[in-house]
Amino acid sequence: MLDLWSAVFYIAVALLIAVVGYVLGRAIRHILDSFFRRTGLNDWFRSFNIGRALLRSGYTAGEFFGSVAAWVVYIVFFLLALAYIALNLGYQDSYALILSILYTYVYGFVKFFIISIFGFILVDGFVEYIYKGALSKSEVVVGVVAEYVRIILYLVVITFALEQGGINVSTLSSMLTPITWALAAALVAVLVAESVKKK
Repeated sequence: MLDLWSAVFYIAVALLIAVVGYVLGRAIRHILDSFFRRTGLNDWFRSFNIGRALLRSGYTAGEFFGSVAAWVVYIVFFLLALAYIALNLGYQDSYALILSILYTYVYGFVKFFIISIFGFILVDGFVEYIYKGALSKSEVVVGVVAEYVRIILYLVVITFALEQGGINVSTLSSMLTPITWALAAALVAVLVAESVKKK
């Protein structure tokens, strides 16, 4: 009977952990949404491709980041609740597996997400600098070069973010090589066509 009551107690504590995670996740979502709205970060994000893509999807930047943060908190606390039950009921293998999932996948996703967002912002800022005529006065050439640079740098950011997130990107890297060369060939073709057209 004591073991039964102990099990009930552990399950109750685990449920409490899950409920705390749910409440905390909703609070974080609301805080981030309000913070982005009041500080003008929603408008600032609209100057980047990622912000415009979010708007087309029906989300402001604050709503999107708030939702992502909330779901990360939900998952973390749910897994912590499962880990608490497994640890106290003697399922050491399950406990180790849950902690491994937390570190490998959840923590890896957080690193991937943060690096990707900052990387995309930096890439878009650099490309906008190119569009302002830093490389050429020809709008057609500037546009082609800028979009080429954007695609290549996006691929670099994604590859780096995946690697930092704990995912083996050796296969992806080998796939990117022919893609990069193909884009370079397309860029050269467009520039040649543009020079011929001017003649």
